[in-house]
Amino acid sequence: MLDEQEKRSALREEAASWFAAMQGPDAQRHDPEFKAWLAADPAHRSAYARIAEVYSMGKSLVSPTKAEAPAALARRRPVFALAAALAVILSVSVIVWMAAGDESRRSGPATLADAGQDTAKFASRVGQIRKIHLADGSEITLDTNSIVSMRFTPSLRSLRLDQGKARFEVAHEKRPFTVSVGDTTVTAHGTVFDVGFRSDHSYFVRLLRGSVDVAQTEHGVSRNISAKPRLLRPGQVVEAGEFGVRDLSASFAPAAGESWTSKMRQFDNVRVADLIAEANRYSRLQIGQPSAEIANLRASGTFAIDDPRRLATNLSLLFGLKVAETPDESITLTPSETKISHSEAAAP
Repeated sequence: MLDEQEKRSALREEAASWFAAMQGPDAQRHDPEFKAWLAADPAHRSAYARIAEVYSMGKSLVSPTKAEAPAALARRRPVFALAAALAVILSVSVIVWMAAGDESRRSGPATLADAGQDTAKFASRVGQIRKIHLADGSEITLDTNSIVSMRFTPSLRSLRLDQGKARFEVAHEKRPFTVSVGDTTVTAHGTVFDVGFRSDHSYFVRLLRGSVDVAQTEHGVSRNISAKPRLLRPGQVVEAGEFGVRDLSASFAPAAGESWTSKMRQFDNVRVADLIAEANRYSRLQIGQPSAEIANLRASGTFAIDDPRRLATNLSLLFGLKVAETPDESITLTPSETKISHSEAAAP
């Protein structure tokens, strides 16, 4: 299996080859295949765009020598241009790619080098969903505006959710893997689960795969509530707080299920007020809470959760609402004369 560095290198070379081909005399013939390659993966488009930037930076390095006769140069130009483009792109892009890789480690996906003795803190920006690769093979996905602290020693793997929400995909090994939030501790057994804040005094745990124990510290529960660990089964959701640990419906929140790690989010019969509240977590441009008449409407469908203007437009089409952007940089939804029934509420 290719590691990340090898994958980046292979993608860089593939994008460079396409760039050179599309600068050559046979570009028209290659166009359908090139467009299919671009459409196959967003990473292809990003790689090609970066190659184009690199080429524009480095193309001045490629020029014919003065000794070349004009006639000979004219005969060689198509082949020379392709070879020169490819050579410049590959040589210059290695530097740019390395710099971009360093930046991604600072602000995007992160990899810890040592699984033996490590402490670290990871954070995501508002609107960002960030994946962190740990050296033990585990992965953390941070939701928008979230913080996780980590401490790994030779005998334990201990993490703490300080803010927001996170998904943990745990690699199996002999050291226990625990995640703490408030007075609650989740102990994983090679599994995938979500942990998040619900309010100032409660938290939730959702198990997607494997098994986890959910427990509260003795001082975190009242005397008449047991602190005995609660074993969850896949699909189960619990909340924890002063009341102990208790079951929740699998659809307790609009971002239910596995879809929250994608910004194209699937919702089923969700209140418009809850949908707006979820979207507002991902943007500094806020959609104002609407009137009760609009807030209690229900919608189903797939929505771009990080694009408030697009979401407001979709809701206006679904329910016949008016959309306005106010001077204080917020969006308002108000009733209009045209109404659409709840049963027709599906995202366009």
